[in-house]
Amino acid sequence: MIKEAIEKILSLGGIEIIDIEGRNYAKGPEVIKAVLPPHAETLGINTLTGIVDYVPTLGTMIHVVSHKSVNVIDAEYVNGWLTRSTHVSAVHESPSFRFGHFMNVEEFIINLQAMFVQDDCTAAILKVVGNIQEEAVSQFSDDGVTQAITAKAGISRVERVALPNPVTLRPYRTFMEIEQPASTFVFRMQGGQGVTKPSCALFEADGRMWQLTAINSIKEWLADKMPGVKIIA
Repeated sequence: MIKEAIEKILSLGGIEIIDIEGRNYAKGPEVIKAVLPPHAETLGINTLTGIVDYVPTLGTMIHVVSHKSVNVIDAEYVNGWLTRSTHVSAVHESPSFRFGHFMNVEEFIINLQAMFVQDDCTAAILKVVGNIQEEAVSQFSDDGVTQAITAKAGISRVERVALPNPVTLRPYRTFMEIEQPASTFVFRMQGGQGVTKPSCALFEADGRMWQLTAINSIKEWLADKMPGVKIIA
């Protein structure tokens, strides 16, 4: 009775249920899709700790999908459709620094302090950027590798300061339970003529190798917390 009612509803939308070798498929105007068995809705969380707290049951394994996504799934196929249920999905969420885009000095300083692990390198950049003279920032030398700008060196003294390059930084871009992976960036400044105020930018320079580092760190962290659980990455 229920099956007939469902088929009636689907038919009104131009969808027909067909049987192919004992399996149901939904046939639409342009596509045929398998009708899969019902399964529990995936539990969504935001931390690796939530994965550990879930305590995977027998027959599950952990899949490190990326630097910001980890799933708890069935270790084996659970039905004739060769499908696996995803029991828990942990997805990291955090503000993202706009790499490759120039921004004004104030915005750059705020983002550098809020979105990066603070260390000697961030301190060096903040010291330079926080002391530049807006009216004279256009007076910088640039040989394509090193930039030098006019910065305040005291209450009334100014001097030309070379911008640090390349810089090694650790942005917040993966789960907070692991150490944020470090990577290299090119730090650049431009502007400062007339009404144009100086602006700063960071350009990624490591080919996204940090993502592999993050994935391996996630796998190691989970393996340490849950010995014996199968973890793939």
